[in-house]
Amino acid sequence: MERVVLGYDGSPAAVAALEWTAQHCARTLAKVDVITVASPSTPDPEKALRWLTDAETFLTDRVPGMTVELHRLEGSMPERLEDFARGVDLIVIGITIGHPVRAALSGWMPLRLASESSAPVCLVPAGWVAGDEPVTVGVADDESSAAALEFAACEARLTSTGLRLVHAWLMPTPSAGGSSVAVVPPEAELARHRALLDDAIEDVIAAHPLLSVQSELVRDGRPAALLKFAAKSSLLVIGTHHRGPLAGALLGSVAQEVLWRADCPVCVVPNDPVSPTTARRRG
Repeated sequence: MERVVLGYDGSPAAVAALEWTAQHCARTLAKVDVITVASPSTPDPEKALRWLTDAETFLTDRVPGMTVELHRLEGSMPERLEDFARGVDLIVIGITIGHPVRAALSGWMPLRLASESSAPVCLVPAGWVAGDEPVTVGVADDESSAAALEFAACEARLTSTGLRLVHAWLMPTPSAGGSSVAVVPPEAELARHRALLDDAIEDVIAAHPLLSVQSELVRDGRPAALLKFAAKSSLLVIGTHHRGPLAGALLGSVAQEVLWRADCPVCVVPNDPVSPTTARRRG
């Protein structure tokens, strides 16, 4: 049984996350822990209880027989939610897309949770409407996307949609060594990235032979390449190195660029090829 944790506070973004969770859990055996986090100084503590019972009613109406547990926690986000969710299969929260400066003013909560969580985190934008577009996954040129590929393939299989693999590439900056400069021919660089993408496709098809798979090799930066397909995706999946929000700001985190601008749900998957979610969905 998959264990899903839903962060819920009654906001439009949280309502979208609630809807996504209901659709996700209708396709697989799951238990949902609905959590609201309130500080001791919350002016209306009863409101949190109403949020929880409303979420429970919605989930059990949409997925009869599903196990739902409610939790009102005191503390601060995202630390309290992350502590509770250790060892779960999936965390779902809502997000209000827009300029990341506004997110900085609220403490970068969604990005912090997605960057630091040991479980995949799905962030659902306010106003999200379900569609039948493919699941899109970013293919990196290192090991960080291995678990994301498996997660995305499993989601595409569960939703009976296709899977789109997107790999971005740019010409490397010429490196100078002494008096000579090494320049990589564009054809050779293109061939290297095409081979990398083809290898990823072969791995996915070997593990999921009945899945419809398409690929896109895009000459652009990784965030821009993924955002080109966000509007044509039911879900966008990316891997993470667990650098955290500050390191991501300094190192150009793909998640940081994508989360605030994608108009489809985004799932950030930690680089853990043997996560509980992956292991259970393979069965």
